[in-house]
Amino acid sequence: MPQIAVINESTAISDADVQTMLPAFDQQWNKDLEPIWGVDAATFTFVAKNQTPADGTWWVVFLDDSDQANALAYHDLTDQGLPISKVFVKTILADNASVSVGATHEICEMAVDPWLNSAYQDPQGVFWAGEVCDPVEDDQYGYQIGGILVTDFVTPNWFAHQHAQGNIDLKGHANAAFEILTGGYAQYFDPQQGWQQVTGSLTRHSRRVAQAPEGSRGERRSRQGAPGGGMAFSPKRHRSLGAEARRALRARMAPR
Repeated sequence: MPQIAVINESTAISDADVQTMLPAFDQQWNKDLEPIWGVDAATFTFVAKNQTPADGTWWVVFLDDSDQANALAYHDLTDQGLPISKVFVKTILADNASVSVGATHEICEMAVDPWLNSAYQDPQGVFWAGEVCDPVEDDQYGYQIGGILVTDFVTPNWFAHQHAQGNIDLKGHANAAFEILTGGYAQYFDPQQGWQQVTGSLTRHSRRVAQAPEGSRGERRSRQGAPGGGMAFSPKRHRSLGAEARRALRARMAPR
């Protein structure tokens, strides 16, 4: 069972506001995501500034400004090889986007693809990155849990597995496999050109769907190489924490 430490190092959101999100994180993961994607049950614990996260925990960290150009939030691996989601509050607010949607987006994708190496093959043999929120990521497709707006996410049916039946995404916004909604995107692997990004037909000009920045999910995919290619598609630990996160979290881990 993943134990997830929620840490607030942002000056743009209060500890109290972050803590109000935890019941929504818990319910979405354990009630909505788990029966559809088969992820393990998880617990979420807020870790105050004078406390140290328990060993072996996964992290969700709220920070001020993005440590990667054009990235509002992303999930990665810590130096210990454990999943981490980073949510850049000031950057998200400057993009007129929802902080809670950004956070739950990364939490859901961290749940389904914790090691950043999943991909699904379509009937034509094309591999698609296993990022379950990107195709429906725009705030308009989110839904409320206890007054907190959370992200929509696709079901396995989005990847057009054999005998797929039922909803393409949790809230029923998409109508067909591989449909990318307005404001969303997806990534597929081209053997000649590497990982390619496809956006919704009316994608808004948002940093969420800009050219994949260094360190983003898309850029990490491109460096990992081809799916099924031995070590080329294994998860890599690289720049797991940016400078801001390192400074803040180093203080957390210092002996007291």
